[in-house]
Amino acid sequence: MRGYFSFIAAFFSISISAQTIISPAEVKAYRLDTPPQLVTGVFHEIDSLRLHGFASSDLSQALNSIPSVKMETRGDGGSRRLHVRGSALRSPYSVRNTMLFFDGFVLTEADGNSPLELIDPDFTQSVNFVTGPSAASYGGAYGGALQIFSRKNMKKGTGAWAHIRMGSTGGDGYENEEGLSFSGINRRFSPGISQGFERGAINFSMVLTDNPGYRDWEWNHKKQGNLSGSFYDKSGGIHTVLACHYHGSWALPGAIKQSQVDTLPTASPGLEYNAHVDRIRDMVGYKYERKTPSGWDLSASVLGRNTSKVNPYGTSPFYNGYKEESGSGYSFLASGSKSIFQNDAWGLDFEATIMRLNDNLQITEWDEEPSDLGANIPMRYDLTMDAQQNFVSTSWVATVGDDLRVETQMSFSNRLRNTNGALYSDIDGDEATPYLSDKSHNTFLPRIGVSWELKPGYSIFAQASSGFSDPTAFELVNPEDGQIADLDSESAFGAEIGTRAQLSNDVNVSLTFYHQTVNSAIMQIVQENDAVAFENVEGGLEMNGIEFELNYNIIEHIKLRAYGALALHSFGDETPYSGNTLPGSPKSSGGLQIWSQHKWGSINLDSRYIGETPLNNDGTSLMDSYMVINASVVLKLPKNIVVEMGANNLLNSDYSDWPQLNGVYGKLYNPAPPRTAYVSLRWFI
Repeated sequence: MRGYFSFIAAFFSISISAQTIISPAEVKAYRLDTPPQLVTGVFHEIDSLRLHGFASSDLSQALNSIPSVKMETRGDGGSRRLHVRGSALRSPYSVRNTMLFFDGFVLTEADGNSPLELIDPDFTQSVNFVTGPSAASYGGAYGGALQIFSRKNMKKGTGAWAHIRMGSTGGDGYENEEGLSFSGINRRFSPGISQGFERGAINFSMVLTDNPGYRDWEWNHKKQGNLSGSFYDKSGGIHTVLACHYHGSWALPGAIKQSQVDTLPTASPGLEYNAHVDRIRDMVGYKYERKTPSGWDLSASVLGRNTSKVNPYGTSPFYNGYKEESGSGYSFLASGSKSIFQNDAWGLDFEATIMRLNDNLQITEWDEEPSDLGANIPMRYDLTMDAQQNFVSTSWVATVGDDLRVETQMSFSNRLRNTNGALYSDIDGDEATPYLSDKSHNTFLPRIGVSWELKPGYSIFAQASSGFSDPTAFELVNPEDGQIADLDSESAFGAEIGTRAQLSNDVNVSLTFYHQTVNSAIMQIVQENDAVAFENVEGGLEMNGIEFELNYNIIEHIKLRAYGALALHSFGDETPYSGNTLPGSPKSSGGLQIWSQHKWGSINLDSRYIGETPLNNDGTSLMDSYMVINASVVLKLPKNIVVEMGANNLLNSDYSDWPQLNGVYGKLYNPAPPRTAYVSLRWFI
């Protein structure tokens, strides 16, 4: 480890990854414009440089530079999961208890799942990430709220851009069903074009990716197109339309033992079973925004969505099975805010939000893929789930002068879920047992936040709120016996206190202490038949931690950013694992980024450290700590061409980016790629 830090020190004077410090202008935190020094919680702003650096195919590079946030992928651009402040206990994939918004549209579905695969860095201009108690202000999710803002051209005339990238995967590639061999090179092509008018603009962009992966069965492909348009009417209203088509496929390699990691890290149990996911998503939406003469800021959006998914092997015993899903739904979001009173001494603002999510999902699983020849394939279940979320919130914000802010909020969440269909438990799979379940939840979600600027540049804040997270459709069925997993909703309480200090024009630091309890927590378990299932943890979870961030402009061309987190996340006293550290939650984590920017381009360094991590509930299996270092050089060429050349995992660290928590037979590891290299070319007109 000492060698790693020596290497970083050697780079200290020549490199950093781009980091945005919140600008002096007001930021949109908690749905209301807020001076940055008076934000009453933890708010992160990620600009396009961090999003596009190091040739990342998703948000993982950027989000992993946020304290207490960990985004993991199985292969670059493959299946993904995100957890904030220790929620990895539940996530076998995807996003739980975190809300996802795209240009003011709600992408999170009514069962609580957020389709993070739709967010591509090449389509994204910036990201705001709210973590901790304030995330409940966006719909009740206690983990976080991701707000994605797309890249758009709002100028007159025609604009265009293109991005081409090629890189090594660290593996030898794969052979498909037709016997065609693909080398270990990943490829990306993404162009975009925009046309600006006097009262608006139209933007179209698309992306095509192919990644053979590092392991024997870790490939992924994606085709996606986004169309958007914004138009201003004569009364000052803004009309926005959005359409998206996504088709992605990714392999599910499966976890392996430590002995295999040491001898054959590319081994993939999923290869033998054709384990993969094929997903299609379509969306169309409309949004209207306007500031009225009476001072109201109004916004309303509606988004319709349709999806289908094929999952050979399903979630079934010993990788056998075939699952299909299809669903449709919509989201509606409306909000209004107004300054009620303002004078030289104090002010009062009001804000109200209404959100409705409605989704229908049909999920069917067979023992094997249904045959076109009419053979009778035993069915395991055939279920339909209708889910709704209704969220209403009001906020009052009082400010005293320019240095004190008090936010109070009362929200109400109503959730309805109807699951009906048939379960098949006989050997031939042709005798159905009817199933019907109706569940409803009503939850009050109070929140209070306070911030105080003690003197210019130095402020403290504190806040507390409650939140929830419902079981998702993925957690619906227990694969061991084919019965419905009758899970309770999670409930959470969170509190935090922190400080921000602008020590000089070149140095600012922040420090946050947080506490969170989660009751009826949903926990992932891997059963003896190797299938993933879920159960509620009676007795609750206790999560305490400290987060730190430093930004330092060393000299004119060199900037440094350091961040870290200390996490004390454990099972509650009344659980069977009382006091044990939560699986997947490293006690310590952090990173160092250095950026050296010049007229000709930049030299960048990004290092990330993950401490020793328990992999099972009783703490008997531990994953070693590791550090990953990425470096790149960016060159600005004539004709608006930008070339980036770099290497990821520069020191060839051995690590697992996706530990399989509570895996059986010692299958706990998904090895990450060794050192890889890439070249990326961007062109703008």
